[in-house]
This record gives sequence, structure tokens and C-alpha cells, in this order.
Amino acid sequence: MAARGAIFADALKTVKALPKGHSDVHIRLVGLPRTTTPADVTRLLATHKVHNITKVTLEYHRFEPTGSAFLTLNQPSVLPKTLAALKQLRYFGHQLIPRTTSPPDDGRMRSRGLKGREEASERSIVSGNGCQGGITDVGKSVLLSGLPGKITTDAVRWFLKNYKLMGGKAEVVKLDAKSRSSLTARILVRLSSTSEAFRLVRNLHMTNYEPDTWEDKYTIRAQLIL
Repeated sequence: MAARGAIFADALKTVKALPKGHSDVHIRLVGLPRTTTPADVTRLLATHKVHNITKVTLEYHRFEPTGSAFLTLNQPSVLPKTLAALKQLRYFGHQLIPRTTSPPDDGRMRSRGLKGREEASERSIVSGNGCQGGITDVGKSVLLSGLPGKITTDAVRWFLKNYKLMGGKAEVVKLDAKSRSSLTARILVRLSSTSEAFRLVRNLHMTNYEPDTWEDKYTIRAQLIL
């Protein structure tokens, strides 16, 4: 009991000294396995009776999970209590670290609509960084990596002709290479539905791209953005 009291007192001290720009209704939870989904975090919170969380989103860097999640609280007054509760959590042997944070950046494409997403993709500003990778179509978007470096978006559309895409130019976006020496491409694909996105991942992950032409030179990795 004394230990819990000390943890709460420490959390209260943290909140009272909240850095400028930090939000009183957001927490960044660090230390999660990179395979963790928002649903996993929600179940963890429910199991340990950590309440007052209204939203869980993952943080990405170039559409790769960072192992952090953003938690949105229902009111500022519960921040100390929630920080204290989170400091006592472990997940599959991982010690989780809750931190106060500035409001998560929703990304430049979040409220633009289809036309805005197309303009953003044409200007190559789809970075894949921040909360939900800066996109709105989570659960319907898939990152394909390992494709030939010079592949075009039209070639990808042809390759995916048996899948129902979102429609419009923004349904297939070729992302910037991780490095200048990279010989493979990363493509963000937006599907018409969550079930279609799952189907694409199941069918394509760890398969070879056009093996009749390239044999096993290009192995596709398909990752759902959640």
C-alpha cells in the first residue's frame, strides 16, 4: 500500500510540473512489443482495471511501429491516477513506461479527404510518422515492402488487380526509400475495407513478387497499419 502511495505521489508531482506544451489528457505509453495492436493495449488496460481511457492509437516511424502508444483520457483530473496505474504494468515481460506528452500529431493528411490525400501523395509528404502513421485509413491501409525499387504505382495496381482498392490516385502511394542505396520499394496501399486489407496481408506476406520473372529476388512483406 505504501509503495502504491509513493507511486501516486510521484505521478501527482509529475502532473503538477507538466512541461509546457504537454497535454493533460494524453499519455504516451512506451515499451510495448512492436507487434502490439491497439486492441492488445485495450485488453491490457481492461484486465488491470485502468479506466478513463477513451482512445488508443499506435505511434509509427516511416510506417514501422515504434513500440509506443498514445492514450487519450476522458478528463484531465484522472491523469495522476492513470499515470500511477500504468507505472505498475508489465506486458509479456516488458516494463511499460507512461510519459506525459504533447497532443499526438494527427498528420497532415488526416482531414483532407480523398482530394487532399491525392495532392499529398503527389508531393511525397506521406511520411508515415507519428500517431497512426499520420493517416486516417487505419485498418484499411497496408504497407508493402520488398518490391523492386523501380516499380511504378501503375504496376502495383496491376499486381493487385484482384483486390478492391479504395479508388483514386491515393489508393497506391510509393513512399520515399529508407536510404539512397535501397534496392527495394515501399508502397502504401489503401483497400476498400478492413476485411479486404486482411485478405491482402494473408495472401501476400512473405511471398515472392512475380516469381516467374524474378524468382525469389523480391520477397514481399505486407503489414497492416492499425
